[in-house]
Amino acid sequence: MRGVTRVAKQQRRLAILLVYGVAAGCLIALHLATNGTLGFHIDELYYLTSGRHPAFGYVDYPPIVPLVGRLETTVLGITPWTLRLIPALLGGVNVILCGAYVRKFGGSLGFQALAMLAGVTEPLILGTYLFQTVVFDQVAWMLSLYWFLSIVIDRKPRTWILLGITLGIGLEIKYLILPLIAGIGLAVHLTPSLRKDLRTRYPWIGAALALIIWIPNVVWQIANGFPTLVYISNHTGAIQSGGGVVNFIVFFLVLLFLLTPLWIAGFISLFRSSRMRPIGIACATPMVVYLLVGKYYYPGPTIPIVMAAGLIALSNVKRPRLRSGLAVAVVVASLVGLVSLAKITIPLTPADQFHATGLDTQDTDLASTVGWPEITNQMTAIYRALSSSQRATTVIVSSDYGVAEVTTAATYRVANVYQDFAKALTTSQRPKKLSKLELEQYNELLEEQADPYVEKAIALHKTLERAKVIDE
Repeated sequence: MRGVTRVAKQQRRLAILLVYGVAAGCLIALHLATNGTLGFHIDELYYLTSGRHPAFGYVDYPPIVPLVGRLETTVLGITPWTLRLIPALLGGVNVILCGAYVRKFGGSLGFQALAMLAGVTEPLILGTYLFQTVVFDQVAWMLSLYWFLSIVIDRKPRTWILLGITLGIGLEIKYLILPLIAGIGLAVHLTPSLRKDLRTRYPWIGAALALIIWIPNVVWQIANGFPTLVYISNHTGAIQSGGGVVNFIVFFLVLLFLLTPLWIAGFISLFRSSRMRPIGIACATPMVVYLLVGKYYYPGPTIPIVMAAGLIALSNVKRPRLRSGLAVAVVVASLVGLVSLAKITIPLTPADQFHATGLDTQDTDLASTVGWPEITNQMTAIYRALSSSQRATTVIVSSDYGVAEVTTAATYRVANVYQDFAKALTTSQRPKKLSKLELEQYNELLEEQADPYVEKAIALHKTLERAKVIDE
């Protein structure tokens, strides 16, 4: 009898490993197959450049992601595919966590598989293939919520230590995790059973470890006059320029797409259960914060655990036919969402077809992977055309962290460079196989991009005339 039980347990373990391995493997394989389709993204170049200057912090993000990027490219070489290897693997971890939530809630293997299907097809996870802070941040959020869920369900004090370590690492990835920390703190304060844990040493050990991990970045901020706070205060308008509350809700619903009812059911079930309410509070807090002062995807990492709660509510439906019908509906909704949004969540379209398919205007992330070698070559040519004396006083002025304009100490040279840059844009090589109409549209787009530089050149020449500055 014991032998039969042992065999049954082994078979169950193998089934679990198979289901989780296939789910995570599908996402990883898809990313590995498509990660070389596009060139470097503007953010990826930014992180690589930051990684070449190791520090305990940077103006707009903590140090972990740039340093990981430098380590990865040092070992594997600098190509878009190698740089995106770690994000692909982390995406697989996020898929596994989708299933782990349901497992921790007490759901069956079938519903765990359903959660991972939703995760694989979820734009939040599927569409995060670039080397950006986003995917690292997602893992930190989702793993932190898993540890918090474990604390709520299992009541094992040592889990507080794992939560503290994960939150500390999250603070060294991106500061966006702060509202989640606040949500967890609020949930603990409002839940008597969790407040009792504060009388033990484990929550405080976890908090201390989180602070120890974060301290190098905090010290860097203090030593440099809190540049991140200055950056945030100067860019508040840009952060909130997405259209306000209505825009936030609309785009957040795009992340959920046809699974919105499941997410709503998950939140309702979390708040209806006194035991699971702390999870609801922890997830709702960053939602409210970023609804008012952030972008729609900031609280996105809370979606999978709320979806998992929705699947548990679905599994508790007493009528078998209705329960099965709802499960099938989740499968269909996930697959329809995958097909409907694949154009922007999976980099399948070659760069030379972006304009013809409209992707250059539909998805700025895709558009931001095109043209950097050409721009770099143009900028290099402009610089090399300067005399040695002019090069000695040449600096790089950036109006955007991805697009630089070359300028010399002489204002007159600045105006000429703007003119050269505008000319380089309008005379750049056109994509092949464009129809006559598409070529006209492409030319109009280039002219629109060149116009601001022409205007800057004109403005500088007018300034020179007023100031009677004469070029040598």
